Amino acid sequence: MPWIAAAILFGSGVNAYQASRSRQQASDQQRQALSQQASDAARMREEISRQTQAYAQQATSLQQQADIARQQFDLQAQSFRENKLAMENKAKEVQAAADEERRKAAAAESSALRARTRGGRRSLLSGERMDAELGLGMNLGGSSGMLQ
Repeated sequence: MPWIAAAILFGSGVNAYQASRSRQQASDQQRQALSQQASDAARMREEISRQTQAYAQQATSLQQQADIARQQFDLQAQSFRENKLAMENKAKEVQAAADEERRKAAAAESSALRARTRGGRRSLLSGERMDAELGLGMNLGGSSGMLQ
């Protein structure tokens, strides 16, 4: 019977060794899996960090483009306002010149009308001119030689 006891003990020892080895392998596999998860998580964090930096650069670039566009718009708006003001001033100048020309034309027309209605055109002519035109050599009685 010692052999049977030895065989049982040996079988138990082999089973214990196999169980211990299985536990060791399971533990090693679990450590490998945890290590793999940790390395995957580290790679994922690095990728997220790279993406975050890329997005930050894009956001900075877009912000700069928006600032440049806003500055260009402001410059164009300022230029438009200046051009509009210059055009309004020019239009006022042209209008003032046209009004002055109309006023002068109206004054000349009024003066000519007044001259025609108050004694005819001859009343404006001097005596010397009448002499030259008519061949008359007379003084009509004024010191200035104007007809009255």
